[in-house]
Amino acid sequence: MDRINRATYFDRMSDFVGNSNAKVFIGIRRCGKSTMMRCFSETIGAGRDINEIYIDMELWDNRELRDPETLYKRIKSNLAVDKMNVLFLDEIQDVTEWESVVRSLINEGACDIYITGSNSRLLSSEYTTYLSGRLNVLEMFPLSFRECVEFNSVYGNPATDEELLQRFIKVGGFPMVWRSNYGESSSYSTVRDILSSIRAKDIVEKFNIRNPDLLDRIFRFVCDNLGKYTSMNNIYNVLQAEDRSVSRDTVYAYMGHLEAAFLVQKANVYDVKGKRVLSSKCKYFLTDIGLKHAVFGYRGDDISGHMENILYLDLRSRGYTVWVGDNNGKEIDLVAEKYGKKVYVQSAFRLSSEEVIKREFGNLKGIKDSYPKYVVTMDDDLFHGDADGITSCRLIDFLKKEEL
Repeated sequence: MDRINRATYFDRMSDFVGNSNAKVFIGIRRCGKSTMMRCFSETIGAGRDINEIYIDMELWDNRELRDPETLYKRIKSNLAVDKMNVLFLDEIQDVTEWESVVRSLINEGACDIYITGSNSRLLSSEYTTYLSGRLNVLEMFPLSFRECVEFNSVYGNPATDEELLQRFIKVGGFPMVWRSNYGESSSYSTVRDILSSIRAKDIVEKFNIRNPDLLDRIFRFVCDNLGKYTSMNNIYNVLQAEDRSVSRDTVYAYMGHLEAAFLVQKANVYDVKGKRVLSSKCKYFLTDIGLKHAVFGYRGDDISGHMENILYLDLRSRGYTVWVGDNNGKEIDLVAEKYGKKVYVQSAFRLSSEEVIKREFGNLKGIKDSYPKYVVTMDDDLFHGDADGITSCRLIDFLKKEEL
């Protein structure tokens, strides 16, 4: 089956092909990291006689390679003297001291190195300080809506963009779902399997979780509160009220594990006027909206939270750092920054009254800089265009934009 080149990521990383750094793709399992590496393999190999070394650390036959010395010897024994050597290490997170192996290979100039990992702490250990300045890191996400439209044109059935948006809202963006053209039932089953695999391999087994039920309850809390302000202390208080045996340290640790496995994304508060990040409260989002529906089934009444989650992921997939904003006490749903430039987004399912319109537009009018500002809605009858420096548009039009 042909692979689709996900240009958003491919273009972002292509400048680093063949340099002396290790290229690292991180992100939730099954978001397309391995496929992206294969696309780079084809690019590197075009017109060149390369020696490709591909090691999938999830294969049982490669379990002995979790030992760094064994891994290093295997790689060295497969290097070719008269060709360009390209090394692919897939799902490296369970290899002890992988950083030491990679550092040595870089210093030796042995090969062009590409790595994938499914744990956000992959680059946070003390060993990665040895690789400071020698890594090019790219976080990948499941498909954006623009990518889902592209996938459907190759793998799916004829459909309007509006029909594809409704499907995207209901099933999310895991590539397997769109490549196989699954319906809702099969999509939810597939995402449940992905979730189960992440839970087992990347959290319960890796962190020796003693109370998996509490882990599930924390994840369900996040699913139930998309788009709502919360704090770790609030989450603890809610869970402790249900079960007096729950400890604060355990709740904090389990939430950290959910973030490390890329199931959950934390958005801190950005003080727009003070230009600083606050830590007193935050919002949590899911790395794919289909994860919630796989757990609960689709809940149409939760569409406001679904919209905000989708907009958050869209901005992240475009390469933005994203916070939730506060401007003198007025809430800005999403504040995004890339290369020193900002984008402000208000998400509103329906602008159902003058009061709502005044609030959503008014919160943005209070921001005095000239960066782009959007009110995004599902209202088809709303005036769509620019007014007072604020662009109002439908969700589908925002998600289809090539540039913001």
